[in-house]
Amino acid sequence: MLRDVVNGFPIQPAKVQRPSLRDETLERPRLLDWLRAKTTGRVVLLLADAGYGKTTLLADFSRRTRMRTLWYRIDDEDRDWTSLLHHLVAAGREHEPDFAPGTASLLAEVGVGGPTRDVVLDAFLRELPTIVEESGAMLILDDFHLVDDAVDARHVARELVARAPERMSIVFASRRLPTVPLARLRALGEVAELRTDDLRFDAAETEQLFNETYGRRLEPDVLRELAERTEGWAASLQMVNAALRDRSTAEIRKFVRSMTGADQDLYDYLAEEVVGELSVAQQRFLMETSILQVVTPELAQIATGLDDAAIGDQITNAERMTLLTRRSDSPRTHQRYHPLVREFLEARFRAFDGDDAVRALHRRVADATAATDWRLGAHHYREAAELGSMVDVVAGAIAIIMGNGQYALAGSFIADIPADARPPGLALITSRVDMQHGDYQAAIEASQALLDSGLDDPVHRDHAILNLMTLYFNYGDGDRAIEFAEMLMSTTNDPYMSDLAKAVHLAVDASFEGSADAFAAHLTALLRVQQVDRVQHLGVTMLNLSITALIQDHSVLATDYALQSVTALASTSGQLERANAEVMRAIALARVGDLDQARRLVQVGIDAEVPESIIEAAGMEDSFGEPDKVLSMLERASTSPKRTLTDQRELSKVRATHFIRVGRYAEAIEALDSIGNGRWVSVGSETSLK
Repeated sequence: MLRDVVNGFPIQPAKVQRPSLRDETLERPRLLDWLRAKTTGRVVLLLADAGYGKTTLLADFSRRTRMRTLWYRIDDEDRDWTSLLHHLVAAGREHEPDFAPGTASLLAEVGVGGPTRDVVLDAFLRELPTIVEESGAMLILDDFHLVDDAVDARHVARELVARAPERMSIVFASRRLPTVPLARLRALGEVAELRTDDLRFDAAETEQLFNETYGRRLEPDVLRELAERTEGWAASLQMVNAALRDRSTAEIRKFVRSMTGADQDLYDYLAEEVVGELSVAQQRFLMETSILQVVTPELAQIATGLDDAAIGDQITNAERMTLLTRRSDSPRTHQRYHPLVREFLEARFRAFDGDDAVRALHRRVADATAATDWRLGAHHYREAAELGSMVDVVAGAIAIIMGNGQYALAGSFIADIPADARPPGLALITSRVDMQHGDYQAAIEASQALLDSGLDDPVHRDHAILNLMTLYFNYGDGDRAIEFAEMLMSTTNDPYMSDLAKAVHLAVDASFEGSADAFAAHLTALLRVQQVDRVQHLGVTMLNLSITALIQDHSVLATDYALQSVTALASTSGQLERANAEVMRAIALARVGDLDQARRLVQVGIDAEVPESIIEAAGMEDSFGEPDKVLSMLERASTSPKRTLTDQRELSKVRATHFIRVGRYAEAIEALDSIGNGRWVSVGSETSLK
């Protein structure tokens, strides 16, 4: 309904009044506190796509703050300066009925020969300070993206930012960064910014929203899956709540697990809010790039066939609409859609073009990328239903997969392929997965069977021997590890593989009569060839340098090496190796007196029932903490089905050391006798070298 509030100009009251809040609005203290602190500056930016709660947050804040809030919810009709200024005056008159009389008088004269934009705007800016109380004020320009491309809107916004009175903040709630010059204010610390990642509901807020605000108590596993699927998108959480009415617990779990952007309610919302007003060319770009898990200019060009300039324009538009976003840890050119948005766009693509067209596009991307990125090639061949090509890509990337610790991902591609339909070399992948799960017997049997089959591919043969060398080394059988190390050195034509075998040999030797210095020097030389495309190998080499530093009593250096190992292994499937690196950090920290941090590092492994973590924690308590805990911790480790030969020997060593400390010498001798003979890796050295 229209109301004549400013000199005959039709003002829509809802546009200048604070929006009402639902009864089911969750108070978000972390964001409200942030606004409370930041609205003392000149500009506040809330930048996120539709449905992330920008307006709701500002409405909730405005009802709690002592500051005067001038609200202006902009729409497409507000592109002309006269409309903008009429509504700005009306926003002030929600607080002061006689606000800006001079501006109102000039607006009444606008027409042929009347005052110009700059004259009226100057009058408004001179009268604006009268609305600011001692506690301050903020002017909220909600949905500013709708007029950001209009010359008048940009000019008015720029002047407001430049000339607004002290104690007034200008708040832009928008789907993209406004085209207002902000560099100088940023340098002065006068610009504060909230983006999509900040506005997402975190796990605790999602739980509180459903359990308390919605009054719908969800099981913890359902909440975790819901948070993962929605990525904290407020609009989707509201829709999920509506969809869960009258559903049983089992039905709720099933719904959350199967939820996609193609669900009818979500689809309708996205169709209206995300693409409803876009041009045909923009919609086509979004649909065709929706098949990409990561959108880069190169991949977008393959998917759409557009030239560089057009790709740049389309990506810029998608960024400005905050449809494409970048995680903070991703390269600048690597962007993505929210999973539900991507699923919606792909469903729309299928509806418009058909399944065959979508598969053909996946095939085109796979053909273009398989030779340079096995993960992209395998993914898109799978989506194109070209399973034979997918398997060939994985089999051809064994060296890369092993060097980067990507065997869990590779295993996910081949999991549904019957064993008799797989190339033999893929057993290398399943063998490594078995090792990570602690099933050394299955891992050794698979690699040995592969080696015995007489492999024609030298790369696969080298890696079969490497697997066996690593498995026996990890399990604690140093003699068998050296046997396969010597086999690899005598058969491989790859100098790098020979160097890995030599590293194992030196590691076992260093546990007995060999030189730790020689082992460390060899590892340092290996680093030079592991920096590119061998992140798993790099992480394990840093781990072994940490072990060597501990042996040489360089605790600070050991801590640094272990941290570098953890960082390198974070992106790999080598969770066993990463756990070992955390243990090395813990040992080093305990040695320099930081027992509390050391305990925190090993606690994850203890909770996961990792024998090595429990044994090392027992050793730390015996040396630096609470010796009374040692025997119960060792008993816990001794019952683990994941216990290796090295674990058993280390357990006996820690038990013997403890008994010596407390004067129980007969039991110490018994524990030492249980260790047995043979070459094995001593405390702090049990890990895969490669």
